[in-house]
Amino acid sequence: MKCILVKREDAESIRRELISLNLLDNEYGPAAALEGIYFPVRDKFKDFKLVEVSLKKRTPRVFSLEESLRDKLTPEELEYVVKSFDVIGDIAIIEIPKELVKKEKLIANSLLMVHRNIRSVYKKLGPMEGVYRTRKLKFLAGEKRTVTEYKENGCRFRLDVAKVYFTPRLSFERKRIAEQVKPGENILALFAGVGPFPVVIAKMQSHVKIHAVELNPHAFRHMQENIRLNRMQEMITPILGDVKDVIPKKFVNSADRILMPLPKGAEKFLGEAFLAAKRNGIIHFYQFASEKNPFEDVEKLVISEARLSGRKAEVIGKRIVRPFAPGVVQVVVDFRVR
Repeated sequence: MKCILVKREDAESIRRELISLNLLDNEYGPAAALEGIYFPVRDKFKDFKLVEVSLKKRTPRVFSLEESLRDKLTPEELEYVVKSFDVIGDIAIIEIPKELVKKEKLIANSLLMVHRNIRSVYKKLGPMEGVYRTRKLKFLAGEKRTVTEYKENGCRFRLDVAKVYFTPRLSFERKRIAEQVKPGENILALFAGVGPFPVVIAKMQSHVKIHAVELNPHAFRHMQENIRLNRMQEMITPILGDVKDVIPKKFVNSADRILMPLPKGAEKFLGEAFLAAKRNGIIHFYQFASEKNPFEDVEKLVISEARLSGRKAEVIGKRIVRPFAPGVVQVVVDFRVR
């Protein structure tokens, strides 16, 4: 059986992400080992190596949304079902194509039946929009609430999915960066949201100082709560404000590492990032790009903005973070500032 090996502390967040991407093979149960947890998968997942492991089959039960809907929808309707969805804590956020609007509650209740860790189901009513990059949601089934607790990389996060931007699909990315951080770094987390990047970094590297800037007051309050919840008050300083105002006043030439995970429009703040970066500082820049040529335009943009800021940028790493839409991916480019 094809499996991936996951560290125990990452197991729950990885399991939820596999479910949301329809990659977890629920025909087999996971297996615990000294080195971690083996999860059966249908296909390759991120950078995890596929290994062959003998697993026990589960007692027969409906384990997939598609299977649970097979006798409730026509074959034509089944073709329209969006099989991937986001699970944040115990809340699922799903897409319902216009062809299935009349069946949306049926689909939501089927999802609750299949995935028993899910308590509430909401439907996306449109794209992320507005200054705070939030999305309108419609309640479909389960418990009518939008506040939940999400666990990742040994950290806990409380948030309101209707009032803040948050994606569990960056869990691997948060850990990847945290593993690169060195003791004594001064870190600037821009567009910090409810604090996932700062908290995960502080959890994995305690000898750092992090300033986390966020504009959305709802996200800022949750970030304050999450800093307390994870006992990170000594390492993380939350700041409510606009990056364009905060950087020139407080953080010129101050940061060893800068995080820029804005869901859209981070390029508008590259000038402020270059202003804040120390010489040899590292910036992690996130951007949406064409799947066919994901890095070329992003690298050109970074180098051009560096020149305008009187700096130089040396690309030291790049990767596709996740698929976002047909033909579109989210990428990260890591670069050193000279």
